[in-house]
Amino acid sequence: MASSHLLCNHHLFYPSSKSFPKTSFSSFAPHGSASIHPKVQFRRNSVVKATQRKLEVVYDPDERINKLANEVDKDAPLSRLTLFSPCKINVFLRITNKREDGYHDLASLFHAISLGDIIKFSLSPSKTKDRLSTNVTGVPLDDRNLIIKALNLYRKKTGSDNFFWIHLDKKVPTGAGLGGGSSNAATALWAANLFNGSPATEKELQEWSSEIGSDIPFFFSHGAAYCTGRGEVVQDISPPLPSDLPMVLIKPQEACPTAEVYKHFRLDLASKVDPLTLLEKISTHGISQNVCINDLEAPAFQVLPSLKRLKQRIIAASRGEYDAVLMSGSGSTIVGIGSPDPPQFVYDEDDYRDVFLSEANFITREANEWYREPASATATCKPSEISRNME
Repeated sequence: MASSHLLCNHHLFYPSSKSFPKTSFSSFAPHGSASIHPKVQFRRNSVVKATQRKLEVVYDPDERINKLANEVDKDAPLSRLTLFSPCKINVFLRITNKREDGYHDLASLFHAISLGDIIKFSLSPSKTKDRLSTNVTGVPLDDRNLIIKALNLYRKKTGSDNFFWIHLDKKVPTGAGLGGGSSNAATALWAANLFNGSPATEKELQEWSSEIGSDIPFFFSHGAAYCTGRGEVVQDISPPLPSDLPMVLIKPQEACPTAEVYKHFRLDLASKVDPLTLLEKISTHGISQNVCINDLEAPAFQVLPSLKRLKQRIIAASRGEYDAVLMSGSGSTIVGIGSPDPPQFVYDEDDYRDVFLSEANFITREANEWYREPASATATCKPSEISRNME
């Protein structure tokens, strides 16, 4: 029998100095401890039934935080920094070739979205080691983490002797096909460069980043890019989709291991549509189901059959509410574009009690600035679900 569940709906406000004289975050300590400001306010909003509720958390704008990266005086010494680390979706993803080295070439429209992590950096007195902490379990804190790899890479390329305390406030689940770890790495490279007075250009950071991950270079685009090769060849494009186009992300607890998905991929069964044709159609006519092709869907559905059923149910239940329903990357997130609301069955059925839900929209960034978190970012989850998705 379906049971009701408490939903936690976090509306996180991180306004810039243009909106308020002060901004807000939980406090930062070297070992990664975080505390919520005592003035946090809770309001109840009905969801669908009287037995279902969302909790809205509003962070008091008077709470002090580290300076936002986009407002840093580059001539002043920098000791602390807080950055937004957005994730991405693949609006379409075509696999175009299998190379002799065993890797596959792709052609994909990547786009940054408003769901993301918060990373706090503080200069460490240590000259030998970075220290990373996080709010969830299951995330490696040593040099297996792309953040640490990125900082090591920056020191190797520049000769910098800066080491850091880093706290990762994780909101993007892993194994989701959203590039959360790649974004964290790009954000760490950007931060390290700021701490050193920005000696490296954006292009150099982008080129260096491909050494540790093929998705990382995308985040040095301006938020919308046509990516080819393994993803490391990034062509900035004018954003083809409006920033006010809403979407909902639905990720089951199960992840799709990328290596397993590629093992099940068959090039002869992939779409034959020219990816540039897809890009042109999206740029001209916007989102529709027939342009949101992902060649990794079929093998991902073999690895995780329940993911195929989830996508089919979302399409059937939406009754045209979404312009398109697609899987991002290698899975396991299903994205409904055109509405921020998930289908009712996600709330009603026990089989979906552990799904991760988040509203989002498309975002971009300005040249020489990092991504800004939207004034209001909404993440909806069931209790402990973010931690469960990290394990």
